[in-house]
Amino acid sequence: MRQLAKYAFANAKIRAMLSYLLTAEDFNGLLEARDLEDALDILKKTRYSSVLEHIPAEDNNIVHLEREFLKNDLAVYQKVENTLSGKGEREFVSLLRQRYELEEIKVFLRIWHQKLTVSWEDYVVAAKICFDIDFKKLLSASSIEEFILLLDHTPYKAALLAGRERYKERNSSFYLEASLDLDYYRRLLACIEKFTSVDKSVARRILGIEVDMENINWLIRLRKYYALGIGEMLEWFIPGGQWINKEAVRKYYVTDGLTKVVESVSFGPYAKIKELAQENVALVENFLYEILLHQVRSALSGFPFTIGTVMGYLILKRQETKNIISLLNAKQYGWRKEEITPLLNI
Repeated sequence: MRQLAKYAFANAKIRAMLSYLLTAEDFNGLLEARDLEDALDILKKTRYSSVLEHIPAEDNNIVHLEREFLKNDLAVYQKVENTLSGKGEREFVSLLRQRYELEEIKVFLRIWHQKLTVSWEDYVVAAKICFDIDFKKLLSASSIEEFILLLDHTPYKAALLAGRERYKERNSSFYLEASLDLDYYRRLLACIEKFTSVDKSVARRILGIEVDMENINWLIRLRKYYALGIGEMLEWFIPGGQWINKEAVRKYYVTDGLTKVVESVSFGPYAKIKELAQENVALVENFLYEILLHQVRSALSGFPFTIGTVMGYLILKRQETKNIISLLNAKQYGWRKEEITPLLNI
């Protein structure tokens, strides 16, 4: 009864919001669109009409379109956070929203590191997501130390400090980005530990699969693009996975070597990864999302209402935005339906 009372208001609100998500039929209509303009006309007949009204009719700049869809995501996260009565649950959703800001920081790190000349406004989703950050000053930083100091009032400072020395040794922003990810998931896991036993169990399962997805994608990319030893690779392994853990990967490497690392994560529900990784990394990402989606659907159909329902809805919303942005980008370049479909998780 206590669980029901805690989520009574949120339950009604989020169930209603779930009904607003685009249907498979909606996406099929978008896939059939002749071009970008036609796809936008279709979206204007959905609940995204309010998102597109902020963009002038003649402005089909993908960067501007993407920003508006991401801003809509942030508004949804804030709305969900406001439906929750518990302090711990609101803190958790705020942390989930922080993922968007984390991605901004990583983008600015790459731009700053590569010394690219860009219009910084094009890479900022909103004036403020969780913390006040002067992105213009970040790009003007004279050193990595100055870049980090500009984030003094945020949790990102400690993470960047942890990766700073390796960054300076190897001159690669990978170490800073990996450190940010590692810190972020540790903070999410710590937040989950404050939940009731019911919420903790559900949240761990869902986040555990997301952590597995992050670790598997890192391992595949590190094997392909970075000449790192297993010891260094595992320094950036995120804890809290549902199926994959650091020691299993280490043990497999000792037996069969770095070229076989991918096989160390190809078991249980992830058995198909070995085959897919040889074809296309994007196929691995889609496959992993299907596994996450199965867990999300289980949480959404469960009773009583738990934090898993909140997480499930936000995951579906985030993926819907990703699908829309991918589809609009593809339409801009004139891709055919059969070329776009494999990119989407619908």
